[in-house]
Amino acid sequence: MRQAGPEDEPLLFALFFEVKAVDLAATGLAEAQFLPLIEMQYRGREMTYEVQYPKAESLILIGEDGKPAGRLLLDRGLDRWRVVDITVLASHRRSGIGTRVLTQCQEQCSKAGVRLELQVSAGSPALRLYERLGFQMTHGDGISVEMVWSPSQMR
Repeated sequence: MRQAGPEDEPLLFALFFEVKAVDLAATGLAEAQFLPLIEMQYRGREMTYEVQYPKAESLILIGEDGKPAGRLLLDRGLDRWRVVDITVLASHRRSGIGTRVLTQCQEQCSKAGVRLELQVSAGSPALRLYERLGFQMTHGDGISVEMVWSPSQMR
């Protein structure tokens, strides 16, 4: 991983686009029609993250090929760390990068004596990954699930 910089803006937008374009393409609209909507949603999400998590670190995930493969937005609090966002490019999914990054976060949380929290969409395939890594569901509303991992769960 490395710190994200202004030069990573195209990557960050591409990550967001990959997720949102699938949903909007299902509406039957052409990409030219939904691209402005995705751009607006992306800017809004980034501004929301800046307000809600002003001290969060934006880290670029590096794939086995040495190229940028995703992003981790991590907010390190005194008593808990929060994975605000973790996204991997489709071309790098199922390569183990998400597992490695989360395991590294768990190891660092264990050393710091803090829990690791995250939120995931209820139907997301990533939910299985989080469960496999020992995250426990604390609550859900049918749309999203709040999960937590604590150092006492370290294998």
